This record gives sequence, structure tokens and C-alpha cells, in this order.
Amino acid sequence: MPSADEILRKLTATVEQGLAFSPFIRVILLVLVGWCIARRRVLTGYLAAYAGLLATAASVMAIGFEEQETPLTFFLLFPLGLLWGREALLLPPNMKAGPVRIAIASLFGLFAFFYPEFVEGVRGVILSAPLGIVPCPTLVLLLSAVMLTGRAYGFYTVIPTWVVAAFYGVVGVFHLGMKVDWVLLAALVVSVVLYFSTSSNQKRPRGKRFKRKR
Repeated sequence: MPSADEILRKLTATVEQGLAFSPFIRVILLVLVGWCIARRRVLTGYLAAYAGLLATAASVMAIGFEEQETPLTFFLLFPLGLLWGREALLLPPNMKAGPVRIAIASLFGLFAFFYPEFVEGVRGVILSAPLGIVPCPTLVLLLSAVMLTGRAYGFYTVIPTWVVAAFYGVVGVFHLGMKVDWVLLAALVVSVVLYFSTSSNQKRPRGKRFKRKR
């Protein structure tokens, strides 16, 4: 594995070159949240599509800039993007979530939205946090989606997400010395607990694909 200094240098350079995309990624999330609030439902399909967009964007950022390539990130996050995109095609259009789930998922989601690393000052955190650019905030947002919707998302999507999150959390904390990645590990644990504590009415339909009404 590359040294911590080399990995941090590449992550910093990736963020610097990818910040032009940050406003678009963040505006889409704000629109999605506002839509959910207006509908008083969690728009599970659109949320899965957004999660897929984030994972795919972060994977492309990992190989898209000259001399900053991190192929491992691409090969871990790009398949996640495809899995979450598949979820968007299989899920019911919306569902209800309890206030506890909403509060917990929102807390971690805000962390991802205002991820404080690789940007400078309060202005940078508010306007340019690297959601969808580097793995940690991207994975925290994916785990927030799991917290919010429970077993509406299938094992074949959730388990790979947990595995990749555990990998980046452990590497971030113990190899890179980034204390902020403890939040990623905490999000992993919380998402596992909430996933398996989901009530039966939040499980995905069994035996067939969900067909959206036209």
C-alpha cells in the first residue's frame, strides 16, 4: 500500500481539481431532500439513483486526473455505483421513515455534506466539501441512505457498501491517521444496526421486480 503521505497528497490534489463539480453534486442533494420533505416520503428510487451517481462520480475522480490516479478507488466504488443504480430500477417510488431514522440519517448526511477535510476554512466546508469526490463523505452518504430506508435496499447492494466502507474507514483511521474517518466507521455500525432492526413493512417486495406506474 502507498505511504500515508502519498495517499493524502493524491486525495488533496483530486479535491482541488474536482471542486468544480462539487456545487452540482450538492445542489442535486438539496433538491432531492426538498422533494422528500414536500412529499413527506422518502423517495427511495431517486435516493438510490443519487447514491449511485455519487459512487460513480468518486470512482471517476479517482482516475480522471493526470498523475493523481488511484485505481483501487475506481475498482471499489464504480461497481457500487452500478449496484445502487440497479436499486433505483427495482424499488417502490417512495416509503415512510420513522423520526428516529430520519434524525440519525440526517446527522450523518450533514457530516457528509459538510465534510471538513481537504478544504480550507468555514467557507470551503459550506460551499465545497468533497462529497462525491473522495471516498469517505461519499460512503457516509451511502450509509445514511441505508439508515433511512432499512431493508428496502437488498443485501447484494448493502453488504458490498459495508465492506468498502469498512476498508476505507480502517485505512483512513489507522493508516492515514485521519480521526474524521471514525465517523465513517460509526456510520457503518449504525447502518448495520438500523438495517437489521427494520420492521417488516420496510422490506423490499419479494419475488418480482417492482413496476412503476405510468
